[in-house]
Amino acid sequence: MPEFEISSNHSAAGDEYQAASPDAGALVTQQGHPLDGDGARTTLRKLLSWYYYEREKQAANRLEMVTDHDFYDNLQWDEDDKQTLLDRGQLPLVFNEIAPMVDWLIGTERRTRVDWKVLPRTEDDVQIADIKTQVLKYVSDINRVQFLRSRAFADAVKGGIGWMDDGVRDDPTQDVLYSKYEDWRNILYDSASYELDLSDARYIFRWRWVDEDIAVMMFPDRENCIRRAVESRNHANWSAEDEVEFPMSDSASSSGAVYAQGTGMMVDVKRRRVRLFECQYREPVRTKVVASGPMKGSYFNEGDDALVQALNQQGGSIIDKVTMRVHIAVFTESDVLSMGPSVFRHNRFTLTPIWCYRRNRDRMPYGVVRRVRDLQRDLNKRASKALFMLNTNQIIAEEGAVADWDVAADEASRPDGVIIKRPNKEFAIRRDTDGATGQIQMMTLDAQSIQKSAGVSQENMGRQTNAVSGEAIKARQLQGSVVTTEPFDNLRLAVQVQGEKQNSLVEQFYSEEKVIRLTGQKGAIEWLRVNQPERQPDGSVRYLNDITASASDFVVSEQDYSGTLRAAMFESLSNVAQRLPPEVALRLLTMAFEYSDLPNKDEVAAQIRKLTGERDESKPMTPEEQAQFQQMQAQQAQQMQMQQEMAMAALEEQRAKIREINARAMKLEAEAGGDGGTASGMASQVQAQAAQEIERLTDELRRAQAELQSQAMKVRTDADTRIEAARIDAESRTRVAEIKAASDERIAQMQAKLDSVDASERGKNA
Repeated sequence: MPEFEISSNHSAAGDEYQAASPDAGALVTQQGHPLDGDGARTTLRKLLSWYYYEREKQAANRLEMVTDHDFYDNLQWDEDDKQTLLDRGQLPLVFNEIAPMVDWLIGTERRTRVDWKVLPRTEDDVQIADIKTQVLKYVSDINRVQFLRSRAFADAVKGGIGWMDDGVRDDPTQDVLYSKYEDWRNILYDSASYELDLSDARYIFRWRWVDEDIAVMMFPDRENCIRRAVESRNHANWSAEDEVEFPMSDSASSSGAVYAQGTGMMVDVKRRRVRLFECQYREPVRTKVVASGPMKGSYFNEGDDALVQALNQQGGSIIDKVTMRVHIAVFTESDVLSMGPSVFRHNRFTLTPIWCYRRNRDRMPYGVVRRVRDLQRDLNKRASKALFMLNTNQIIAEEGAVADWDVAADEASRPDGVIIKRPNKEFAIRRDTDGATGQIQMMTLDAQSIQKSAGVSQENMGRQTNAVSGEAIKARQLQGSVVTTEPFDNLRLAVQVQGEKQNSLVEQFYSEEKVIRLTGQKGAIEWLRVNQPERQPDGSVRYLNDITASASDFVVSEQDYSGTLRAAMFESLSNVAQRLPPEVALRLLTMAFEYSDLPNKDEVAAQIRKLTGERDESKPMTPEEQAQFQQMQAQQAQQMQMQQEMAMAALEEQRAKIREINARAMKLEAEAGGDGGTASGMASQVQAQAAQEIERLTDELRRAQAELQSQAMKVRTDADTRIEAARIDAESRTRVAEIKAASDERIAQMQAKLDSVDASERGKNA
């Protein structure tokens, strides 16, 4: 596989590189840098207008999202309200009912992570699709995608949206593909978009604060622009939204210096940083698209050597078409640092959102915290008020009842206080326990309402409730799982969209020869070679396991259930299996393990299939399995033929005996003269019994043959073929012998009856 260079623009992240080929031809001016021309300045003004519009439009909801995250982190009091309570002598208590609810959703996602696989588009790509599945799992492992995705899902549950980023980098010390978590605070998207995968969005922004020296190394040809942006920042009034700084003393803040801990010396901590923006946006342009062949639908780029080679080898037509092409621009608020169309074959944004809920009015995201935030705030206020009522007393007294009111107030607040009042003066201490009880009751209602609104019940979190039966607990757990379906379904969509991007990146950028380590069953290490060159006899080079030669599809498995629902289905199938015959129960258990959360469940299911003789229908047959299947079919045909021959031989033998009985009966009837006497009647009765015996024997042998054929069909595994065949053969012979013996006994009874009639007739003649 030939190696090809990626023309890269550095991303605003500072550690990854976004692939983009500069398209500076239309931006070149008579003098100066191409990105300082009128075309680039016009594009910059358009991008900044989009950015400022979205920042203003989404500001209110983003502030709400910050509050949602604060509520999870136990920051549930406004500073003004908190200070008012402290001044009054009340404690700003926090009874955090939100955090356990959110933790249950986060924990459920981590316990029920979905599986996926790559499916082929043609019959010839079945094997390479399995290889791509293994390669993608390897890429996910080295990039820790499962953990990063869980982190983004936690953002979605708390605030409404989380983000994942997938792209390529040119760092030789790391893998060419990367996946990373992106903080929602650094991203603005097209709020006019309706689709959850942002396929109809026009743009998406993200930004990152980067040290000046790092930014200069990223864009050495735009050093002046970067330094100018740094100076502008140092002289501008930046808001808290632009950068959050820790508070420091006035003197340190004014001088830009703080004390170095343990040295007693002032050191300069001012960092020269610049905020770099990255915008991924769609522009209507005329571009080349592959219209036929295995790579149909791919955007053609002459720099994509893997695509060019695949088209040369397998063919395919290329057409010009006007499409919405993704472009990538990196800029400051005054200058463009890099700009051009994305070279990613999938033509999508690199960022993938994970949604929780979207507000119908304006499609702004929000999480589960937003639904119960007011209830949580009310609960905290009532808890603080109830505690204050229980810890304070009211004094109702006549003037002059005590000598010192301050002393009396102190003694009244103590459980062992002593108050001496003057005679004939009214003095009473009152504690408002009824009011405190009412507040506590309202707290209980708030807590219950939080659970109902969020859909996470006490049973879901494993707490003791008034549900006494196991079925009642399961029903409430299932109800909670159903109510929280939407966030998990949105997560599954995000996995699907992100997987499609990762699959496209693998097909585009995994072009070099590579040996991939895989972990097999029981921790066994396996090695997979991809894009391995092999020289053919004619001198040409053929690539083994060439994953760039064809396109495939990424599909999420149909196993995205909540933990309680999966457990309920597994338990139900297991209970049904206990009431079925062993051979049927084992087959049902293989289905039950699809819903199990047990480790190595696939290996357990494979072992059960070995016992039942079944194979995994989702996997294609290997050459060994095909040979075994043909051997099994031949063995089954041989067994059926042997059983049929034994049954026919037994039937013919019994028929011969019946014919002999019929002949004797006809002879006796003829000798009796057909006068309707006893001998004639007995002979006719024996003939009728003989005919019935042949019919009964034929039916019994047919049923026995069907049962034995059914057993022969169960001979599946190669190791047990000869043993099972011998057992079935022996059972067949035994069964036929038993049927024949029973028939012989009945035939013997008929012969005895004829002997009796014959002896009786001879006695009469004598």
